Formats: sequence, C-alpha cells, structure tokens
Amino acid sequence: MEQLTLNISEKSRTRVIASSPYGFQIELMEYVGGEDVPALMEVSESLVSEYGESARLTKTTIRKYFNYPKTLPFVARFHDEIVGYIIGVPLEYFARDPWAKFDLNLGTGNTLYTYAYVILSRYRGNGFARTLKRVYLNWAKKKRYRYVTGHVQEGIARNFSSDTTVVKRFTNWHGSGQTFEYYRRPLRDKSAGRDY
Repeated sequence: MEQLTLNISEKSRTRVIASSPYGFQIELMEYVGGEDVPALMEVSESLVSEYGESARLTKTTIRKYFNYPKTLPFVARFHDEIVGYIIGVPLEYFARDPWAKFDLNLGTGNTLYTYAYVILSRYRGNGFARTLKRVYLNWAKKKRYRYVTGHVQEGIARNFSSDTTVVKRFTNWHGSGQTFEYYRRPLRDKSAGRDY
C-alpha cells in the first residue's frame, strides 16, 4: 500500500490559469506541497456544517482528490492566501458508491463529478466563486467531458443552467438530515452548437 505522507518542506506546483490586478488568481493545483495543506484543510471546515464530516479534507483525501492529472483541482487565492477550491473527479472514481449507480453515464468516461466547491464566506459576493466555477467548466470542456455532476442541497440545482436536470434526490444525505439532489449539467460548446 502506498504511504500517504506529506512532506512539509515540499513546495506546491501550480499553474496560474486566471488572475486579476487586485491579487486574485485561480491556479490548477498540479501537486500539493506541505505549505498548502493547512490552508486547504481550513477552507474545507466551512463545508462541514452544510455537507457533514465527510466534507472535511484530511491529508489522505487531499492526496486522493488533489491528484492532477487524474482529477481537476483548482484553488482560488487572494493575496497569496487560499480562499477556496473546486475539485472535479471522473465519475468512475465513485463506481462503488451506491448513489453513482443512478447515473446512466457511469462507465462512459464522459462525466466529471464536482467533488467539492467552496469559497470562504468572507470572500463571497465579489465574483470569486463565479470565476472559479467558470474556469472549472471551461477546463472540463477542454478535457472533453460532456457533463458535470454533483450533489447540492435540494432546490439549488434549479439555479444552474436551464438544461441542468436532477437525476435523483437523496434524503438524509450522509446523515446530514437534509435532502440533496444529484444533478447533471451538460457542457455546451456554444461556438460549435453541440454538447461537450
């Protein structure tokens, strides 16, 4: 079994994908070095109240999901501080999870599951989240995914594009006491007029 350790002295390797003159940037996280682990874990804490304990990142889950090029992990930084992230994972990673069997695309390699998407609350409302999501969706298209899926609280999926569908609702999602929707959103190549 592979040893899952993080060397604090190792530096992260990232590629800046988008930046503003005001200190905000989005980076593709190609490798997580030890200096970024505490910040990623801290940002994940803001997901726990909404999604439950399983949303909290650990050193093991950081290695599993921030695993480029097998996954698409992006971080948002503001003045060199990690303030959010979004992680896309091929649906097939979840083939053993009971919820995944409801997706007819399981096994086709055309669907990217949004494992986590978060911006710290003090940075919401200024366009950071929208920019992070836009970069993520554009990269999903570049990687030739046709769909993006994920779980959100009941009612949220209707705020997405008009062609987003709810595949299934799950009551008491991961013991949260709340109903979550598993949604599917087609990715569209507007210039070619086709789904991607």
